[in-house]
Amino acid sequence: MTDVEYEPGPKAAWTAAAVLLVAALTGAVVLSEWPLWGVGGGGPSEPNIVQPEENGSELWPYTSRGTSYSQRTLGINVVIVGDTENVHQAMVERSELEWRDPDDPETGSEETQNRSNPDREQLGESIDWGRARGAVRYTQVIVEGQRRWVDESYQLHSGTYLGQRMHVRAYEDPKGEWTAMQAHTEHWDWFRLRHTVTGISDAQRDVEQDFMDAPFVEEVSRKPYENGSADSEGWVTVIRLWAFLFAGLGLALSGRSERAFRTAEQLVRRHRREVTLGATLFALYLGVRAAGIGLETALPWVNPKIIAAPLYVALVVGLPGLAYHFGRGTNRVWAFTHAVGALGTAFIVDFAVMGVSVVPMPVVLHRVAVLSSIGLIAVGSTFLAEDDDRLPLVIGLIGWIAALALPAFGYI
Repeated sequence: MTDVEYEPGPKAAWTAAAVLLVAALTGAVVLSEWPLWGVGGGGPSEPNIVQPEENGSELWPYTSRGTSYSQRTLGINVVIVGDTENVHQAMVERSELEWRDPDDPETGSEETQNRSNPDREQLGESIDWGRARGAVRYTQVIVEGQRRWVDESYQLHSGTYLGQRMHVRAYEDPKGEWTAMQAHTEHWDWFRLRHTVTGISDAQRDVEQDFMDAPFVEEVSRKPYENGSADSEGWVTVIRLWAFLFAGLGLALSGRSERAFRTAEQLVRRHRREVTLGATLFALYLGVRAAGIGLETALPWVNPKIIAAPLYVALVVGLPGLAYHFGRGTNRVWAFTHAVGALGTAFIVDFAVMGVSVVPMPVVLHRVAVLSSIGLIAVGSTFLAEDDDRLPLVIGLIGWIAALALPAFGYI
């Protein structure tokens, strides 16, 4: 009996790409938090309550999308004990702080007098915080036995809204004795049209170090609040300000051999259109990011989402448009390779520039689906130019629409 060797036809490759697209989108949805289910903390039925200051108000050390425990998101990771107005000023107007010894409020000791007006070297380079915009998150406080849900007293960030930033939500004690904070790092995701949180430990560490040697800080320590979330194990930074704080009022392309250079030059000439396809996809994606950050910086009075709207349209129309236009009249394999390779490289460069070291699995799968869709659109245009099979183009367009719609409706 003669063995028959199976040789897959050209449609097998595009079928495999379509299967990968469907699998990636399905996996991203399954691994994401379903919007109708809430976050589902998975913790005990009784909420974990802490008391930041002895005999003071109590706090549920988490944030929540709504006024319920089941919608909890991230854990509180910084608590600053001190007058709430002074805490706010310590965050945003540090160079204008003065403080005096409570035992001698008129003159103070010699040591205190020397501390009262620190120079910039004493204060060090503090984080440049600015007023921030962000979704509302709640926490719960208990004052004299009465539970109440409160939203943020204010939000601060260091960085850019449409780029990468460190974001802080601050919740002031109704009795004015402490301020609880949820600090995290995040970046703007152009496909999800919202921020993706990359962790809370780095932001906590930065805030902690920012206060560590400040002369108006009495103590910096960590306490176990047992509210682990994201990459945190539940140890919260507790910063205690001096009791009396008064406000007075910033590739390498070397080492290439000549032969390698000539080979690359020949490839570029031979596949000029495919190279243009990859280059334009790469430039568009990173250009949108750069334009968003640049316009936000140049126009600080404009809501960042107003800036994001036309840029998002450019991304939604531009990526498949470029893939279709430059894919026509090209080699199918090279078109797919250049489209996927260039856009995938743009994603990696973008994550690197945004300081993202760990990408959530749902986001990874979503990006795989995006790459598969753009690759199939590029391949589909080559088929269409030859009056051949339209299936790759149809699958690519359906995949692209799904890759945009699912995150827009909160499924990824």
